[in-house]
Amino acid sequence: MRKVLFITLVVVVCGCFAVAQDYPKASIFGGFSYLHADTEGATGASLTAPPFSFPAGTSVQTWYPGWEVAGQYNFTKLLGIKADFSGNYGTPVKVPGFALPHARTYSFLFGPVVSVHRDRLTPFVHALFGGNHIGVDASPPTLLNTPAFSENAFAMAFGGGLDAKLTRHFGLRLGQFDYLYTRQCSNVPFNFVSGTSAACQLGVAGAPAAHQNNFRFATGIVITP
Repeated sequence: MRKVLFITLVVVVCGCFAVAQDYPKASIFGGFSYLHADTEGATGASLTAPPFSFPAGTSVQTWYPGWEVAGQYNFTKLLGIKADFSGNYGTPVKVPGFALPHARTYSFLFGPVVSVHRDRLTPFVHALFGGNHIGVDASPPTLLNTPAFSENAFAMAFGGGLDAKLTRHFGLRLGQFDYLYTRQCSNVPFNFVSGTSAACQLGVAGAPAAHQNNFRFATGIVITP
């Protein structure tokens, strides 16, 4: 009888341990990021028209390639917490025949994540909060003579994605889509052509809005130690 009870206890304990370990306690993501930036109405057509009258062929970049890394810790099979970092790069305004300043934007976000762990597929959603940094190089003296500037602002991202398990420790993030809200006071394309500072100009006609509605896509490798 004692032997039967002992075997039963071992089975129960092992079963509980198996249940407790049927999801990864932590994961690391790294891969490519594509940011669709809110240009707040700035287009190539608006820059070639008065009062700007830039040369024909002038364009405003809306998609910015880059990278994204994230670390996630799971408290339970459903709930975890995530730290997410990304960087995207590009030339906000492109004018034929001229070299224009490059821009970069970095996000630093933290928040809860809800995951549904399956055998092969893991869908998830998250709500992340933190900051966003933009930096722009000084423009060449041959065109706009705009000084370099940088700015930090509040940011938050709401979205989710789908991970596919490849092996015990490696997976593929099939796609992650985020709505990225930022409160930058400066609009980079208009900042170039107006030569204004990065300060907010709320209430001034034609001044940029105090926030941007951006969208972000990411894909890459997921590592589960």
